[in-house]
Formats: sequence, C-alpha cells, structure tokens
Amino acid sequence: MRQLALALLLWLLPLAAAAQTGPATLVADRIDFDQGRLVASGDVEIFADGRILRAEQITYLREEDRLLVEGPLVLVDGDDAVLVADFADLSADLRGSVLQGARLVLADRLQIAAAEIAQGEDGRYTQLYNAVASSCTICEDGEVPTWQIRARRIVHDREERQIYFDQARFEVAGVPIAWLPRLRLPDPTLERSSGWLRPRFSSDNLLGTGVTAPYFFTLGPSRDLTLSPFVTNQETRSLGFRYRQAFDAGEVTVEGAIGQDGIQKNGTRGYVFAEGTFALPRDYRLVWDLEAVSDDDYLVQYSITDRDRLDSRAAIERIDRNSRIVAETILYKSLRDGESNRFIPTRVLTVERQGRVRPNLLGGQLLWTLQAHGRERTATHVPEGEAENAARDVLRASAAVDWRRSWVTGNGLVWTSLAGMHLDAYSVRQDANFEDTTFARAVPYAGLELRLPLERHSDGTREVLEPVLQFFLAPDSKRRTPDEDSLTPEFDGGNLFAPSRFAGRDTRELGSRINLGLGYTRYDASGWVVGGQVGRVIRAGDLGQFRSGTGLDGDASDWLVSLRAAYGERLQLLSRSTFDDGFTFSRSETSLRWIGARYELDTQYTWLEADEEAGRPIDTSEWTVDASLALGGDWTGRVNWQYDFNTNDASRAGLGLTYRTDCVSVDFDVERRFTSTTTLRPSTSFGLSVGLAGFGAEDRARRARKCGL
Repeated sequence: MRQLALALLLWLLPLAAAAQTGPATLVADRIDFDQGRLVASGDVEIFADGRILRAEQITYLREEDRLLVEGPLVLVDGDDAVLVADFADLSADLRGSVLQGARLVLADRLQIAAAEIAQGEDGRYTQLYNAVASSCTICEDGEVPTWQIRARRIVHDREERQIYFDQARFEVAGVPIAWLPRLRLPDPTLERSSGWLRPRFSSDNLLGTGVTAPYFFTLGPSRDLTLSPFVTNQETRSLGFRYRQAFDAGEVTVEGAIGQDGIQKNGTRGYVFAEGTFALPRDYRLVWDLEAVSDDDYLVQYSITDRDRLDSRAAIERIDRNSRIVAETILYKSLRDGESNRFIPTRVLTVERQGRVRPNLLGGQLLWTLQAHGRERTATHVPEGEAENAARDVLRASAAVDWRRSWVTGNGLVWTSLAGMHLDAYSVRQDANFEDTTFARAVPYAGLELRLPLERHSDGTREVLEPVLQFFLAPDSKRRTPDEDSLTPEFDGGNLFAPSRFAGRDTRELGSRINLGLGYTRYDASGWVVGGQVGRVIRAGDLGQFRSGTGLDGDASDWLVSLRAAYGERLQLLSRSTFDDGFTFSRSETSLRWIGARYELDTQYTWLEADEEAGRPIDTSEWTVDASLALGGDWTGRVNWQYDFNTNDASRAGLGLTYRTDCVSVDFDVERRFTSTTTLRPSTSFGLSVGLAGFGAEDRARRARKCGL
C-alpha cells in the first residue's frame, strides 16, 4: 500500500503543478499505471482550480501533460457553466480543452449544443462550432424547440459575459425566419449590458400600426440610457428616452419622448418627466420632480397617464422623530378642458417648520407649527365673464400649537385633554370680495376624549371593542378667508376624531360638537382579521361650513360605517360608506383584493354624490375590475374594466393574454377607451411583445426546467 501511495503521488506531481491556485485532487474507484499512462475508472472526479470533471474513465498522459476523457462526461466550470460531452482532450488543469459531441449549459437556463467545443488556456473564451443555442426544454430525442439559433460558430466570452454568433439563423418551431451575419447577446448571468431590448408591436386608431424598439446603453456602473424609437404607418415618428444616474448622495431619473405624428400635422410633440433626490448636510434632503408636456392631449393619446393636472416640485426638507422642516415650491399646469392656467394658482410656495415637545408644566405632547405660504396666478386682471376671484393672489403666515395629554384610570378608561390655537395673517390681491387686503384671524379649540378599550381572549382568538366619545369647543364664527387648500374635506375613519376635517389651513372646523365612534376588531386563530367602525358627528348648530355631498353637512353628520376583512395577503375586503338617517348615501366605496393559486382579482365600486365645487357636477357611480387567471399550461389571461353606471356604458375595457414558458414569453393586449372630450375621440389599441429567455439576468424568475439538465 505504501508503494502504491508513493507511486500515485509521483504520478500526480505534474498534475498538481499544473493547478495555479492549489493541487489537483483525483478520486476514482480504480487507478491503473501503464507505460507512462495513468488510467482512472469508475466514478472518476478531478477537482482543479474551482473546476470539477466527472467521467467514467480518464487517461492521464504524463509526457504530454494531457487528459483524455471518455464520455459521457460533465465539466463544471464555476457556478454558472456546465459542459457535457462524449469525448474530451483537456489540459491537466482542466483549462485548455477540446470537447466533441458537446453542449454548454449556462446558469441552468441556456443550452448550446455543438459538434466541437474548444477552450483557451486562460478559460476566458469558449468556442462552439456548428452550434445550436436555445433555452427551451427538450425532453425527447428529435423534439423541435420553440425557438433556436443556429450558427457556424458561437463564442462565449466569460469575462465580458457576452455570446457572439457568426452566421446566425433564427428559427421558430424549426422554421427559419431571420438570418444575421453577426449577433451579440448577453449571457444569462449578466445584469446590465448595452443592446436591444424586447420590441413591442402596437396598433392604435389614433397613432397607427407600428413598433417600438428600445436600445439600452450602459454608461458605467452608475448611469444608463434607454432610447426607444417608435414608428408607425400613419406618420408617427417618436423617440422615447429614459436616463438614470446614481450618485453617492442621490439619484436622478429623466424620461420622456419627442416626435411628430399625423394627429397634429404641424409642430413637435412630447413630454418630460424627471425626478431626483439628494442628501444634503445636516440630514437635509433635496427632492424635486419636473413634469412638462407639449399639449393637453399628448399624455392620453400616447397612453402615458390619465392625469389632467401636472405639478413640478422642488423641496428641501428634513424630517426626524420630533421635527419637520420643509421649504418647497410647486408649479401646476392644468390639462383640463375649459380650465385656463391663467386663472388657477399655478405658482405655490410654502416654508414650514414643525416641532414636537413634551412641556414640563403641562405634560403630554405639544406640536407647534410655523408656516409661510403664497400662491399666485399669472392673470393680472379679471376679464369680463370670469369670477371676481379669478386673478386672486394670496400670501399667508400661520402659527399653530396643538396639545394633548392622556391619563388611564384604574378601570381602564383613557381620558385625553386636547387644546390648540391656530393664527393666520393674510394679504390678498386682485379679489373684490375682500375690501381689506390685509387681515388676520385666530381659531382656538379645546376638547376632551374618553376611550374604553375592551379586550377578550378565547381559544387563540382576540377581540377588541373600543367606544370613543369626544367633546370639542370652538368659536361659532371667524373672519372670512380665501379658501383654496380646503375645498374638498374628507370624512373617514382617519379623521373622525380629528380637531378639524379640513386638509389645509385656509379653513378650520368651527362650532361645538360631539364625535361618537365605536370600533371592533376580531383576530381569529385561523388567520382571519375582521372588524368595523361606526361613527357620527353631532353639532350644536349647523354653521354651513360643509357642502352637501361631503357627509358632514347639517346639525348631525351622516353615519360613517366602515367594514374590513382580511386573510393574510390572500384576501382583503374594505367597505366605507356615509349615509343619513334615511339611508340616503353621500359616499360608498367597496374594494376587494383576492389572490388565489391560479387567479388574482382587484375590484372596486365607488359612489359619490354630486359636488360642483369638488369637480363632480353629477353623481359618480363607477365599477372597476382588474383580474388575471391562469388558464392552464403556460397561458394566463387578463381583463380590466371600468364601467360608468350613470351613462350605462364602459369607460374603458381591456383584455390581455400571456404565453410564458421556460424559454419564451409572449404578451398580447387590446384596450378600448370609450370616453371622449372636445379634442379626444374614443380609441382602440393593440399591443404585442415577444421575449426570449436565457439572455441577460432579467428573467431569472421563470419556471424551472422540467426535464434534462
């Protein structure tokens, strides 16, 4: 045995010397020596410099320092490359090699079969001759893959992680459809690389039938640019773009498009959306975004967004646990029919500082706020026929304190005292409704809140019941102020017990009132969570602050009722309604999200009473649906729907179909927009995109192979 071990050691010394980072290791069931040859057989494995060779028989030629390997053999080269062959001629370190009847498997996602595979000594390049590449699973001999690329030669550059094809022929189901003299594609491990992205074919009765062909540029490790030419058969010529850059202290994204089309015969159309965030000294942060468009209809016609108002914002802010500092400016642009940007406050500037302290004398918590605010219209006078405030400009300085302190009694009753004072000074220009252009107002309030949280446990189930009673005292009148940031008050569970239900500072809720509420939640051991809330506001008198449709008008508000149910992430149901004593609804919203093994459903019904000042001249009754269903095999269907019960017609409807396998994904969708304006007609659009798996790291989540390697 000693002689055999010594002889084996002497035989393997050259093999060990060939390995650059450490000795090679040979494991075999049987080893024979014969006239300058070492023959290993029976489950043979060689480990050398991170590579693993497995075969039934390996012959080592000592004088030539080569390995002859009889297949079937498997050569594992790192984590992402596997070579399978019938025969191999390898260097002792498993680097320089020639394999016959071989195939290369990259990242278990792309297979390249070749008559012969050759690797250089440095292991960077692998050349495959008379090769066929595909990521489709082949389970039976003679089976034709969904797609494949045949080439006279394929070169895999392991360092750059690129695959080069010479004289490539692209086939679908065995039928040639394209020939390319040269082709370069990223290998499955590459995260980012310059090159063409998945094209999208589309057809639209406004823009025509065409194709979008994006090209992605890597501009270093922290920057990239995507250019997306879009060409149709109806004179549409557009270039989309997206630029992204990451900095040590922030990031920037700019996207948009520019071009011409047959809709507007003269002139260039386009849009730009940009945003950025940067860290500044002393924990400050710069946040900005830019939104601009050439005309009112562009964003809808090109299916970018349905928004009818744009806002560009720049802000410097610092937010921590006990303070908030914000200085921001916002520029608004309206895209609505009949709304002129001259007569809305398009320029808004706000500087605000808030702090939270715990006063030693009063105890509890005190929130203080200082704010300077201004809004300006570009109109310098009021034309005939416009409202008297159509050109109004406003400056406002505000100061506010809000204090609260809670006590818990021995029987579990939670008492909370609340008090506050809000001071505002105004300067108003170009509004005949205000004789005094400079004035001030003060709105104090005081309140008392009582809560009695009750809890019960039984067999892993927990139930929580909490009645709440609030009393508020506030003035019944105040000086009239220009109201533009509090036009649409909301009434929901989030502000049922708030000192004011107006979102802005122009208007504060007045009058003495009682807020009543009862909440219940059940946490079931099975995972279900169900609950609800009912509440109402009762006033000493109706001061006319709230319009019909808000649910807050009158001596007593509408009843607020909300119900919710959830089962983990699989099911979420939420319903919220406001209605009066006669069950006449002013608002009702119900949403459902349901996720199953084969389906996903998002649906919502909304009813809103008409409110002219909120931009709703008629009642809103709308139902939306977004759903998807696995149809079996590799097919998934999608549907989206928006229905207007006032017109008894759909606002939009869409269908989609996806075919997705381990090697290809095909997405087809059709959408119809039924709504129209003075400048927009109803439109129908079709879209088709095809993507091949196995190139680039984007599609790693595709389903695993079912057979083969």
